[in-house]
Amino acid sequence: MNITTNKIIKPALKCFIIVLLGNALLLAGCKKFLDQKPQQSLFVPTNLDDLQQLLNNARYAINTAGVGSLAEMIADNYYVISSDWQTWLQAYPAMALNYNWDQTALPYSETWTAAYQGPIYYSNIVLDQLPKITIKAGEESKRDVIKGSSLFYRAFSYLGLAQIYCKPYSSANAGSPGLILKNTASVTEKVTRATVQQTYDRIIIDLKDAAALLPNTVIYPTRPTKTAAYAALARTYLFMRDYANAAQYANLALQQKNDLLDYNSLFPIGNPPINTISNPELVFLDWAYDVIFSLEGYHNIDSTLYQSYNGNDLRKTVFYAFGVAPDSTAYSFMGSYNGSYFRSSIFTGLATDELYLTRAECSARAGNKDSAMADLNKLMQKRWTNTVPYIPFIATDPNDALTKVLIERRKELVFRGLRWPDIRRLNLEGANITLTKVINGTTYTLLPNNLRSVLLLPLQEITIAGVEQNPR
Repeated sequence: MNITTNKIIKPALKCFIIVLLGNALLLAGCKKFLDQKPQQSLFVPTNLDDLQQLLNNARYAINTAGVGSLAEMIADNYYVISSDWQTWLQAYPAMALNYNWDQTALPYSETWTAAYQGPIYYSNIVLDQLPKITIKAGEESKRDVIKGSSLFYRAFSYLGLAQIYCKPYSSANAGSPGLILKNTASVTEKVTRATVQQTYDRIIIDLKDAAALLPNTVIYPTRPTKTAAYAALARTYLFMRDYANAAQYANLALQQKNDLLDYNSLFPIGNPPINTISNPELVFLDWAYDVIFSLEGYHNIDSTLYQSYNGNDLRKTVFYAFGVAPDSTAYSFMGSYNGSYFRSSIFTGLATDELYLTRAECSARAGNKDSAMADLNKLMQKRWTNTVPYIPFIATDPNDALTKVLIERRKELVFRGLRWPDIRRLNLEGANITLTKVINGTTYTLLPNNLRSVLLLPLQEITIAGVEQNPR
């Protein structure tokens, strides 16, 4: 279903009734209600607790969108063997053909649809209803947290979608088609594609407003904090190649939370290696699943990536396992920050290791090689075996520092959904990263800045809503 059909408040509020009854909160379970016509006698939220329940639904729905898994699928951290690809070509042709950037690939609609019907929609319902709620004395802070969380979830979803369905941010691409910015749950809102510039402007405004409203700490890691909003802003500005602002917000986030996990403490290796609850690096817990190729037992880690880890680098053991991949000579990724709860999914949340690498990259780009190496070494010392002395990285100049940081960024943030946006932004910097995949003896290539690095929108958005399709 496209985002313009049967999408009014009352069907979603029926989902809210289901929430109160304690039934399943997953988006897949609520979609059948979203497709139904409204009824007259439906419960309407009357207090902040009601809105928080709806917001919980938005939280679960974010994961169903699978943006991070899709980003991993079209990047170069892993490959699938030809026989598996052929099987999935028959069952899920859109997924299989987008995997190798086929010119004839149909839109992979599930990610787009799930995001708009899930976190964006539920966040908008809460934001629409919040002004209508009578706030009791002493509930002002609770109201602010609900509003800030809604803004954060919406912005975080838009940020993920923009990496898939929009051109990477640049002055040349600023006027190109961006996302459909649904800022209310109303079906009467005009549906058009914003520009890339307007898309990022909306993300930044929402995240800054969220940062002003969110608390410093929360009980559940799936609920955002002020630190999470700062970290999301750092990621946003990095994707925009606005390195001064990326450094500013990475620094603000690290001022509030700068813990790092010593990988030596993970030995003997558990199953899975990293426990989410006890991970001190976690800033915001988010995961994505549903893209089959990324699941354990279907993917094979790129051999060049695996061999790039030093033998004393504990990530080589913590992240990867042999004997699980379909290719008997390859490794699979096993070290998700989702821990024991969602081992086969992609961690797309926010953590301090990403913040250190963002700040290090920005320092190098600003000409401060020593600050860049200080952040890199602080991280890498926690990744190195304590059985041998750690030898700190030393940079001869800022360019050397940048090279070292970017190499470790890829190795540290593997299976986070970040490699794809990094490829796109770095190619705008002249990195000239060309991607290749081999299936049945045929080599498929994606050249830098190719039009196929922007996926197609669902066909129903083009035929029903009349929005502009991405070119091929």
